[in-house]
Amino acid sequence: MGYSAVLFDWGGTLVRDDTLAPGAAAAAVVACLRDEFGAAVTTEAFEAAFAEALPPYTPGATLEAPRIDHILERALASLGVPPAEGLLEQCCLAFARADVGAQEVFDDARALLHSLRFRGFRVAVVSNTIFPANLFALRLQAAALPNYFDAVICSADIGFGKPHPAIYQAALDALGVAAGEALFVGDREDTDVAGAKALGIAAVRIDRRRDESDLEAGVIAHLSAVNLLLGEGIRPSEARDHASDTIDNKA
Repeated sequence: MGYSAVLFDWGGTLVRDDTLAPGAAAAAVVACLRDEFGAAVTTEAFEAAFAEALPPYTPGATLEAPRIDHILERALASLGVPPAEGLLEQCCLAFARADVGAQEVFDDARALLHSLRFRGFRVAVVSNTIFPANLFALRLQAAALPNYFDAVICSADIGFGKPHPAIYQAALDALGVAAGEALFVGDREDTDVAGAKALGIAAVRIDRRRDESDLEAGVIAHLSAVNLLLGEGIRPSEARDHASDTIDNKA
């Protein structure tokens, strides 16, 4: 049985991403606090509080997933900002909207995603992210990629991040496929690849620093190499039906 689904990591795989560097997002939260709630906080003070509120993270070892609302709640409390109705929600939205500027779609990503959609593969994002899916959707929209995915699985929603099996299983369940029917593509061995393989999902690691792919070693240099692993995929008639259904459902 061949593959019928492809699961992708987000940052470092499909997009160049620096989610946890506040930058413009910090300024957006400070502006929200000032304009909507009359709270005087400097950008420098917020950046420091945000960094302090982030829980420690070790790739491949830290499994519990932080959420932007919990991080901001701790940061604002440390700054002495009094709670107010809608404050946390508006600050989360301001942060997420501004933070999309930290990402850039890799040149090889859009072509592969378009090919997978046309050929009828089911496709999901499986991301270790501080954003729940409703806010992560802003990242898909900013990247002009929202219609390429049948499911978006965020660690912030699951409570656990890669390599914990729960986040991979959530993706399989959402797509309605078994582990042996899916291929995972990510840029880290200790989180993306190790976690997928532990659940019986085939996985490859993308390393754009390489000159060429080594499929035997499970390393690719360009996302186009994924096509070599997928073969023919779903029959053309099924591909057209699936692509049409997905576009109709998301229109």
